[in-house]
Amino acid sequence: MRTIFCVVLCLLSGHSLAGGDIVPTDDPGSDCVAATIATPRGAANRKYDEAYCAVNKDPAAYRTCLKNAAANPTISFFTDRCGEAGDGAYVSFNGQTHQVWRKSESPHRQVRYAGTYTGKGVSVRVVPGKLIERFVEDGEVMGITHSVDVFITQGGETVKIPAVYDDRH
Repeated sequence: MRTIFCVVLCLLSGHSLAGGDIVPTDDPGSDCVAATIATPRGAANRKYDEAYCAVNKDPAAYRTCLKNAAANPTISFFTDRCGEAGDGAYVSFNGQTHQVWRKSESPHRQVRYAGTYTGKGVSVRVVPGKLIERFVEDGEVMGITHSVDVFITQGGETVKIPAVYDDRH
């Protein structure tokens, strides 16, 4: 299944509508099993991985950190971290996490993150595409993966990020 997910992400990968100064980066998140939106890790992520790993003063630990980051083919950059609806959601890009709050109800029955969010200087719009896969166990749907386009606007720049919504539990 992970291979299918990675292949789909690679096929969906694309670049921004603007200059590409908004680069999705991993959300530090929490240890809960929350739905996420993820996109393929790209070359632009290297400088953010280096900054994250720089807290390791030991050169061997730094190299291991970079190796581990590079081994993960995807970036999970949008989630609600298992919070309540009023707690908002979190979008991470350029090494920073921004809290955003829903401004429109989810217009989609499967992708609960669909809609528009705003936060301090940031706007996010999640637009569902096609169902990729439904995960069923003992006749019960345990989650789905669904293609989405995520539009992030900050400082007058908007990027379109082809991604995958995943709510498996």
